[in-house]
Amino acid sequence: MNALAILYAGDLRPQALEKIFPGEKNAFGLALERVRLFPGWRKTLVLGREGDSLLTPDSGAELVLRPRWTRRGLLETISLFSQGFDVSYFAWADCPFLDPELAGAIAERHIRYKAEYSYADGWPYGFAPELLAPGVSGILAKIEGDLENPVERDSVFAVLQKDINAFDIETEISPVDLRSRRLLLAADSKRDLLLLSRFSAGAEGGGIPAAREAEGIIGKRPEILRTLPVFYPIQAARPCPQSCAFCPYPAFAVPEGGGEDFLDPGKFADLLDRIIAFSSDAVIDLSLWGELALHPRRMDLIRLVLERPALALVIETSGIGWREGDLEEAAALAAGAPSARGGREFSPLSWIVSLDSAEGARYREIRGPGFAEASSCAKKLLSLFPGSAYVQAVRTKGAEDDIEKFYRFWKEAAPRGSGSVIIQKYDDFCGALEKRQAADISPLERQSCWHIMRDFPVLLDGAVPLCREELSALKGEGRVLGNIYKDSLEIIWSRGEKHYAEHCRVSWQDKTTGEGAADSERPAYPGICAECDEYYTFNF
Repeated sequence: MNALAILYAGDLRPQALEKIFPGEKNAFGLALERVRLFPGWRKTLVLGREGDSLLTPDSGAELVLRPRWTRRGLLETISLFSQGFDVSYFAWADCPFLDPELAGAIAERHIRYKAEYSYADGWPYGFAPELLAPGVSGILAKIEGDLENPVERDSVFAVLQKDINAFDIETEISPVDLRSRRLLLAADSKRDLLLLSRFSAGAEGGGIPAAREAEGIIGKRPEILRTLPVFYPIQAARPCPQSCAFCPYPAFAVPEGGGEDFLDPGKFADLLDRIIAFSSDAVIDLSLWGELALHPRRMDLIRLVLERPALALVIETSGIGWREGDLEEAAALAAGAPSARGGREFSPLSWIVSLDSAEGARYREIRGPGFAEASSCAKKLLSLFPGSAYVQAVRTKGAEDDIEKFYRFWKEAAPRGSGSVIIQKYDDFCGALEKRQAADISPLERQSCWHIMRDFPVLLDGAVPLCREELSALKGEGRVLGNIYKDSLEIIWSRGEKHYAEHCRVSWQDKTTGEGAADSERPAYPGICAECDEYYTFNF
């Protein structure tokens, strides 16, 4: 077999060159070494950006530079250079754990069944390359057409999906499905670099782990998956224009005037810089509680996030209280926002408008007055932010017809391709509200909490509760990890480690206890976690 290895380095982050691996090696250098071990390897091609100082390969790889890469440009380049080879391996250049053994298994299947495209499924991202037969990438480039889509980690498969039945595809399936872990074993951020170093430390001999070791590494120390926070829901305002039937905030909120009612922009700017220093990149959510539209300097808060390229902003709103010109100004800010998120791009600014019904009478029953204003706001956002504005409704028991009407109405009302509809599961906030779940969609086996693993909620007074469900923190009670105005983010985050470790321990015990065990034998989750069914929901 005569094989070409192609590494995409068009969007490398600085972490790809940090030397943290055995032998003082970095992810980019290791990726170059690993592909040379792939069966049939003859040549390595590195695709990068012009002027990128990160690219200094000295291992004999051929370098192809462009000022900007698109999916079509990527596919055309692969097609051009794959001529004369039996197969092309394709992977991102920040993946240091590319596994020659797994690549060989994929290649053997690919050649045996004369496949046009082959990939691995069930392993964490970063172990396996994709394989393409000669000529396939050229066909995919034509399918992509004149679109200017940026290159992302799933770009090849995303184009192939447009006409998936036209191709012969083979899949190397993992004996243990680890997709639910959502692991990215690539040097894409400070958070992912930490995960890579932990996996490396857990490998046999403390070296580069093989794909077959992944399950064992996680099983022995599942707490290593909690690295750094990525999602920061921050309360920017105390007041809210509505008292919704599905929201516990009115019952727990400190009355207006009981402290600062709005987040100070200066303090917010300082917090954003600390978040970047700590997490390297993050998604900021405004507002955790209360309504951002009521903040007298709401546009300043939006601008502060968008001018920082390492951050993306999500605004959750009732759609009530936005003034004339606010949304247009936000759209202009988002259009001019710098983007430095590489191949894992988020929209600089996304919107979620909570409506819960497409009918005025039902809306008033759930949320109170304001249906016309909220609906008008939602329509404008769907128009101004195509692909990154959403309308949301909570699905509750006995209201399936209403939810179906909501879904159909907004799918038809939204401009084509402008956004989507979110049907949100009902949250009773660990018993704070009446249980009105329409269905039980929880996993068969309970897992450790995504929110304790990835979220860093901040209340208006600076308090950081363990998670959003810890409503008593609004009144200064419950499990509070610290205060951003008194403690470092590192210290606050580290205080959550024991809680996540406890979830990991109990989750493991729960599996070993087995179905049908007496209640007295079942492990107990601490505090309100025992009553929570949000642990499996995922933000970012």
